[in-house]
Amino acid sequence: MSQSGEENARTKTQSTKEDKTLHHVLPDVMRIPFEEATQDVELEGWEDKWFSLGQFDVDKHGPLAEPKIDFVYNWVNGSDEAFKDVRRNFELESPLNDKEGNWISQHSINRYRDWDELRYSLRSLDVYAKGFINKIQLLVNSVGGASYEKSGKHMHPQRPTWLKDDENTNDHVQVLNHESFFREQEKECLPTFNSLSIESQIFMTPSTTDHLFALSDDMFLGMPHAASDFYSPLFGPTMGFKSDHYNVKQLGGKGQIPSFGEKPFVYYTSYLLNHRFGERNRHVQAHFGHSVSRKVMEEAMASFPQPSAKGACERFRGESRFQIYPWYASFHYTIERFREALLWSFIMSRSDENSDGYLDWTERQHLLESVEPGWRQLATNDASKPAAQSPIRERMYYKLPEILQKAGLQPPKVNVNVLWTSLDGPETIRNVKCHDFSVDKCFGDSFASALSDSTSSNPDFSASNIFSRLSYQHPQCGDCLLKFLLASQPRGLEPLLPPKASKPHDREVIVKALKKYQHTVIDTDAMKFVMIKDAEQAEIELLERTIRKGKVYGQWCLNDDVMTESAEQVGRVRDVMAQVFEGLWPGRGRWEKEES
Repeated sequence: MSQSGEENARTKTQSTKEDKTLHHVLPDVMRIPFEEATQDVELEGWEDKWFSLGQFDVDKHGPLAEPKIDFVYNWVNGSDEAFKDVRRNFELESPLNDKEGNWISQHSINRYRDWDELRYSLRSLDVYAKGFINKIQLLVNSVGGASYEKSGKHMHPQRPTWLKDDENTNDHVQVLNHESFFREQEKECLPTFNSLSIESQIFMTPSTTDHLFALSDDMFLGMPHAASDFYSPLFGPTMGFKSDHYNVKQLGGKGQIPSFGEKPFVYYTSYLLNHRFGERNRHVQAHFGHSVSRKVMEEAMASFPQPSAKGACERFRGESRFQIYPWYASFHYTIERFREALLWSFIMSRSDENSDGYLDWTERQHLLESVEPGWRQLATNDASKPAAQSPIRERMYYKLPEILQKAGLQPPKVNVNVLWTSLDGPETIRNVKCHDFSVDKCFGDSFASALSDSTSSNPDFSASNIFSRLSYQHPQCGDCLLKFLLASQPRGLEPLLPPKASKPHDREVIVKALKKYQHTVIDTDAMKFVMIKDAEQAEIELLERTIRKGKVYGQWCLNDDVMTESAEQVGRVRDVMAQVFEGLWPGRGRWEKEES
């Protein structure tokens, strides 16, 4: 064989090996069909009328049972010497470690310190959420021995020293080490000291309920709550957002990536969400606990296979430039999938009347006829003015408390400022402006003309291509379409659903999807968030201005931002925080040891 022939053969062999390697690389994004995604959803009989007309027939179905919710804590006792020994070994191996040791000395000052917050957070649950707690789960590191052993034979889960260890307590408060719920492949990456990595697996904790409220030990309830403050069967989980938002269209160089706090992770996850659902501003979740469906979160992580797998193996936060942010991903995945289900329903099923995968002229005419009334009603030629509010459509978010009460459920007690529900339509249509809506831009050139496909089919008008344009390529177009179609319907989502008579299977799949992805957007204005920096600040802002003056907040978040290692200064802060905690949640909890 000639030299050139040998080189060609070698190149071909190398290329084949690379192809095989590339073939087995996990994708960044994967689309899960609704048929597959809804296999685990069970209907109880009331859902079709609820989603189509916004009506729940309590006489027919009876009052709904109050849901049970798991409260899941990501907890570590950083003051535990056994934990410090385990962490230290892996800190030395981390790519973040520097020759001067600055990273090791700085990153753990306040991240792992224990102020005994968990004890008081559990007290707050016991006082203010007692009636609907299913389980309390504490997710903890394993410790023991001089180093971490993957076999786990000589390791044991961290456990609060004050927590009872008896049958009654363990039935209510489960202490779960990470090895007990991480998936098999991700277990190889343990131990981890990164909350984002743990949160990417949190849906795997064993439970009899799908509904969980995830929180940190520095989060507390300050007044009585109802289950509907977190979740209800008619309106789904509640979501709160900050004013901060991201719309990352491409991943820039190192200098363009934020480097503070949660921002780099939101930045990367915004890019992933844009890749999957189309470009838009997406607000960052509020800084408090997060109400999620285990099933939806599992699907969200599965939809970003490579980022999810890599994220679970980030032992310390920031080891790579990019890590998926589980809460930001799950919240917006829920919102986008609800929207996507309605667009799929309307384009792929309802509008494609003969189910041939193509919207012919007659079907396109019917589509435009259904859109036009809402278009005329809401659109305006004045680009400086927002689209008008529909005078016909009821605001379900205003009616949420009375609807829940009529269904036999308690209305929210704290998260009472409801901004939107998915029964009002996808959250993405809430503030969309549609004054420049264009049929040709949104549906394809000459969509409204019979001439465009009078002699042969136009590939632009395949149902899948139109769905892609509206759901991903031009997301604002899809939002405006949904807003127009719902404008003349007083309640519910019927104008978007597959016909009940001619396409019952499609309709069942979509109703299941709507049940799975439904959600409620709230303004968490009851939350009090305080960064604790030193003893003087804690005493003035907490003891003087709030505790001693008797101010009441629905939800508290007291974040440790004390950056000193001075034993005296830390001790002073500890004394102030103990007064705050005892002032807000006095009295030993039922799960605490008497001698603690």
